[in-house]
Amino acid sequence: MIRQRIGSTAALIVLLFAFVGIGYMLANNPGRLFSQLIFFAIAGVAIFILFKLLTRSSASGGANSQYKKSVAQSKKLHGSSTRPQPRIDARKKPAKPAKPQSKVRPIRDRSNAPHLTVIEGKKGKKKKRAF
Repeated sequence: MIRQRIGSTAALIVLLFAFVGIGYMLANNPGRLFSQLIFFAIAGVAIFILFKLLTRSSASGGANSQYKKSVAQSKKLHGSSTRPQPRIDARKKPAKPAKPQSKVRPIRDRSNAPHLTVIEGKKGKKKKRAF
C-alpha cells in the first residue's frame, strides 16, 4: 500500500513539473515548443509503424499458420462446409410443422461425421490448481 502511494505521488510530481515546463516554454518560446511537439509526434509515428511491421512479420508464423494450413487441408479434402440458406418469402406464411408420429428417434448417419484436424499445442503444460 505504501509503494502505491509513493508511485502515485512521484507520478503526480512528474506531471506537475511537465505542465509547469510546458507552460513556461509556451510563454517564453512558443516556436521551439511546437517544433519539439512536431518532432515527438513524427518520432512516435515512426516507432509505431516500425513496431507494426515487426509484429506483422512475426505473427505470420507459429500456431496461426498451422491453423490456416489445417483449414486449407480440410477444405481441400472435404469441400466447403458453407451451404447457401434457402430464401424465405416474407409474403408466404410458414407451414405448420407436422406432429411427430412416433417418439422414436431416427438413427443418425455417422458416415457424415465432422472431420477434425488436431493442431499441436502445449499438451504437457499442467494447469495451476488451488489446494
